[in-house]
Amino acid sequence: MNRKHFNIYKAHGGKEKFSGRKLFASLKRSGLPYKQCQLITDKVSKEINEGSDTKEIFKKTLRLVKQNSHVAAVHYSLKRAIFELGPTGHQFELFVAKYFQHKGFNTKTCQTLNGRLVKHEVDVIGMNNNTRIFAECKFHNRLGIKNDIKIALYIKARRDDLKEGPEGKNFHHFYLVSNTAFSKDAITYSAGSDIVLLGVNAPSDRSFLDEIKDLNLYPVTSLRGLSKLQKNELLIKNIILAKELPRHINFLLKIGMLDHEIDKLLGEIKMLETY
Repeated sequence: MNRKHFNIYKAHGGKEKFSGRKLFASLKRSGLPYKQCQLITDKVSKEINEGSDTKEIFKKTLRLVKQNSHVAAVHYSLKRAIFELGPTGHQFELFVAKYFQHKGFNTKTCQTLNGRLVKHEVDVIGMNNNTRIFAECKFHNRLGIKNDIKIALYIKARRDDLKEGPEGKNFHHFYLVSNTAFSKDAITYSAGSDIVLLGVNAPSDRSFLDEIKDLNLYPVTSLRGLSKLQKNELLIKNIILAKELPRHINFLLKIGMLDHEIDKLLGEIKMLETY
């Protein structure tokens, strides 16, 4: 078999040609040195075959990344950590609100506002001096699903009705924020419709994931020192960010963590903050 040309199964169904270049690019975004990215790409490429799926490739790659750098492993799996802020998407909305708070906005979530014709529930409203922004959060429960042109059209229709209503005349920017990527048509349409996209592949020069890393806004779901059950317990309590955990030691003890486990977890958080 020609190792350069075989199909893999995507997370949401369907097939695509395996791309070593795409795998290498995702490794580079994790912060690993060029040589390590190349070695891992070569090793994974040799271990997979026709019919392998993206989940299998991710697990193989993550195992190798962990052997090189704990921080790079967190970066490499960040997209899936954001995906775990579900299943309803409520915690994702809180995460987006915290993102805008770190950008200098005072925020409110789940607000019902009157448009010109109908009422709309706005996921996040942000206010900063004289700037007011609205954000619609689009959370998907399955990896690989893109936000297509229909979503962009729907969001613009809501934006227009809100803007012409009594409570939307003074807002300045409308955001569409997602835990997955946007299609090319959705990106083109949104750019021409004054809708700011934040997602896996948007903005094109510095994505939402890049900003999360730069602002140290790692969700608790990205921490290796927490079990899945412990992560869920934290999310139920709306404890969203890893950097918030030092203020919740008593709750960590309550959900069964031991002192030495908490110390190790705090060390992991500090490592991410100082990277």
